[in-house]
Amino acid sequence: MQAAQGPSPLATPDQRDRFLQAMAQGLAQVSVRLHAYAVLPDAVQMLLTPQAAEDLSRFVQGLARRSSRARPAPRVEAPEPVGREAAWAGRFQSALVQPGEWELTSMVWIDRAADRAGLAGASPWRWSSLGVHVGEAPSSAVRGPALAAPESYWHLGNTPFAREAAYRERLAHGWTAELEDALDAALRRGLAVGDEVFLTQVEMETGRRLRPAARGRPRMNIA
Repeated sequence: MQAAQGPSPLATPDQRDRFLQAMAQGLAQVSVRLHAYAVLPDAVQMLLTPQAAEDLSRFVQGLARRSSRARPAPRVEAPEPVGREAAWAGRFQSALVQPGEWELTSMVWIDRAADRAGLAGASPWRWSSLGVHVGEAPSSAVRGPALAAPESYWHLGNTPFAREAAYRERLAHGWTAELEDALDAALRRGLAVGDEVFLTQVEMETGRRLRPAARGRPRMNIA
C-alpha cells in the first residue's frame, strides 16, 4: 500500500498504532495469514498468504477504508464542494512469492524497510514484524497483529533461539542489491519471484507472464 500525494496518512505514532489495530481486526474477518509487515509513514508492506484471492482484496481494501481520513481543502474565494481525498494511491501493488528461500528473502526485505527509509534506530522499528522475528518484540500498549510464521522460518532452527539467531544472520549478511532490485521490480510490475521451475509452472496455470521480459529487441526467425 502506497500513500497518495500529500500528507502521509501514517505520519504519527498514534496513526501507526491505530493501523496496527486495524490490521488485527481485519485479519479476524478474513482467511489470510500474515507472515511479515512494516508500517511506514507513507507505505505499508506485508507478506501474506490468503486462502482465496478475494480474501486478500477484502483485507487490504478494509485497511484502506479504516485508515483513510479527510484532508483539508485549500481556501478559495468562491464556495466549492469539499470532498474526501484518498489517503492511498489507487490499487495496491502485489507480487507472487515462491515458498521457501524467496519467502524468507521477502520477510527480510520487509523487516528492513524502516532501515532503508532511514527510520530505524537502535531498537527494531516497533511498527514492524522485525522484533518478533528476532526475539525483541518492543513493549507497547498496542499489540501488533498476530503473525503466522511460514514453514521456511520454522526450518531455520529447532528452538526459538536458533530460529531467531539464524534470522539475524540473514538480516546481517543474507542480502544483496540484486535481491532488493528483483523484489522491488516484481512488486511494482505485479510479477513473481522464484526459481525457473516455479515461474514456468505459475505462468502456465495463470496464462500470464510473471517474469521480466528479456532486454533488447525480440529475435526475428528467418526461414
